[in-house]
Amino acid sequence: MSTLKVDTILKRTGTGTITLGQSGDTIALGSGASQTGFGQTNTPYFFAYRGSSVQSIANNTLTVVEFNAELYDSGSCFDTGTYKFTPNVAGKYLINTTVRMGTSTNADNCQIEIFKNTTTFSRVNGSNRNYSSIQSLATIDMNGSSDYIQAKIYQDTGGSANIQYNSDSTYQTFLQGFLIATWV
Repeated sequence: MSTLKVDTILKRTGTGTITLGQSGDTIALGSGASQTGFGQTNTPYFFAYRGSSVQSIANNTLTVVEFNAELYDSGSCFDTGTYKFTPNVAGKYLINTTVRMGTSTNADNCQIEIFKNTTTFSRVNGSNRNYSSIQSLATIDMNGSSDYIQAKIYQDTGGSANIQYNSDSTYQTFLQGFLIATWV
């Protein structure tokens, strides 16, 4: 085994790719060494939830789910006043929302929708019974400056229905997301 000792490795001409090893090789860092400039931190990320009081959802009306509390928000990108996530980094985001309906919710048609700006991006349809949940998961490209995400719900019980909130340290109604890849 040979040892190569250098301070800087540069490409011979111009810019391009410098290859370390070959297919099947493992590149190891010495004990106590650290790496920089590889991978990403998957930020921003957030977890917002319905933190207090039920939210009443009118019959046959698409309604913004009011996530009024946060468990975490790494980039201060979620607004608990407008219930919007507006990232400060462009890229692909994994977005997940779950809404738990309250008692006496017997909707033949219940929909949870993830909106990107003013357009439905993802919709999950289902029936909802007492204390059942409906969930939607999507991967969404966002520009990091003006795109935003909101969750909306629709139900047709014939009257208003309630969304549950975090009442016993379990998160029953929430919206969460994180950066999975930046754009190149």
